[in-house]
Amino acid sequence: MKRSPYDQQVLDRMAPGALCAEGFLGHDPRDLSDIIAADDAAVAAAGLIHTQIAAKLAEWMLIAITELGRAVELTDNVTGVWREGMGRIPSPWPGEGVFPKGELQLTDRRTGRAMLVTQLSVHLIGTHGFYQGRGSPYRIEPAELIPLLELA
Repeated sequence: MKRSPYDQQVLDRMAPGALCAEGFLGHDPRDLSDIIAADDAAVAAAGLIHTQIAAKLAEWMLIAITELGRAVELTDNVTGVWREGMGRIPSPWPGEGVFPKGELQLTDRRTGRAMLVTQLSVHLIGTHGFYQGRGSPYRIEPAELIPLLELA
């Protein structure tokens, strides 16, 4: 199926080096629409919607930012640490603004697994249901994230 010029522009902006060195799709061979559809199905199977997930991540981010780089217990099982970054990064969807750099590292204390969340990630999840492609440094697997949020 032929992409619209706008959809092609979004894909071009997701490529490595366009807006960030690593890009947004990682090594994921799936089409963008297939990535979003798979993540949408995982979120729906948990009885959630993307805006709920984005709101919880934004809440945790604000808590961690106030701790100025110190670890904070977000739940009995999740620790967060905010790492400030310099500059801003635009959304790969044109016209959606720019977002401050910096990242929240969430660590599941039960498993030791960690994931990185940025303000742009929160926007992409809440607006597009886009958790980035597999292999992207900021890919968030809904199946790993959802249990941490304790929303379901």
